[in-house]
Amino acid sequence: DPAETLFVIASKTFTTIETITNATSARNWLLTELRAGQDAVAKHFVALSTNSEKVAEFGIDTANMFEFWDWVGGRYSYDSAIGLSLMIAIGPEAFREMLDGFHLVDEHFRTAPPESNVPLLMGLLGIWYGNFHDAQSHAVLPYSHYLSRFTAYLQQLDMESNGKYVQRDGEEVQWQTGPVVWGTPGTNGQHAYYQLIHQGTKLIPADFVGFAEPVADLLPGLVAQHDLLMANFFAQTQALAFGKTPDEVRAEGVPEELVPHKTFKGNHPTTTILAKALTPSVLGQLVALYEHKVFVQGAVWNIDSFDQWGVELGKVLAKRVEPALTDGADVPGLDASTRALVAKYRELRGR
Repeated sequence: DPAETLFVIASKTFTTIETITNATSARNWLLTELRAGQDAVAKHFVALSTNSEKVAEFGIDTANMFEFWDWVGGRYSYDSAIGLSLMIAIGPEAFREMLDGFHLVDEHFRTAPPESNVPLLMGLLGIWYGNFHDAQSHAVLPYSHYLSRFTAYLQQLDMESNGKYVQRDGEEVQWQTGPVVWGTPGTNGQHAYYQLIHQGTKLIPADFVGFAEPVADLLPGLVAQHDLLMANFFAQTQALAFGKTPDEVRAEGVPEELVPHKTFKGNHPTTTILAKALTPSVLGQLVALYEHKVFVQGAVWNIDSFDQWGVELGKVLAKRVEPALTDGADVPGLDASTRALVAKYRELRGR
């Protein structure tokens, strides 16, 4: 029902083309369905932004603009006003509990000695695996479907922050920086890529994130399912650490020609993060933990973890290419490959 719909537009600059394109579509739908003038926008839209001029230009009342600091990157912002939609979904009390979780880890990182400082240790472990053992990627494997998008969130946090080859002084680095971050929840991955982690030729450090209690109270007949999930959780980290020797395989009566195939070398690095339950506070702690880990690694590598010029380049080029797609415009600066692909695209679209 458009009359009861409120749109929350979250954009730091209020110029991000994907966000503003979707917001414009929402505005057009609203005005069409309500048969209303532009003044209706101010009643049905709020903005989370740092750019009051662009917000007003869109038609949103700046009194309904939730501000945050313009020096904070979007990937570090969801515990700010950017998290308004989350607060609406879970309620202000749960949101404050999540903020308390952030604060808990912030203070731990600020005050804990190096030997027990978890974000520091995680950051240094990642550097050890990447810079001294040539690990190219890092898996984050949450054993909870409530965290099914957690690794995707960390992909932006980590790779957008530390995917850099230039130091803060402008010189190129002479060492490896940010890893490829990937992973999916629970036992799904066990039937897909765990084979490569166990017996592949690449070193893949992995973080296992699990919880002693399920998020919701399970029916009596389903309690064992969570135990089964966590049995897999512990079994995988044990198998990755210690593997299975040829003698252990032979002791099971395996034919000799299969022994090499069923042998696991072990010694694959994992970090286990085990909490009592996935609560708003624990979620805040997890996000803050990885934020500080990323900061530690950026500091050691001497790169700026708070810019993203690679993202900006893509935005600029997309604006340049779009007229060639829509109108067949002759866009200066297109290379031969892109020009041919654009022509094929227009042919397939019947243009």
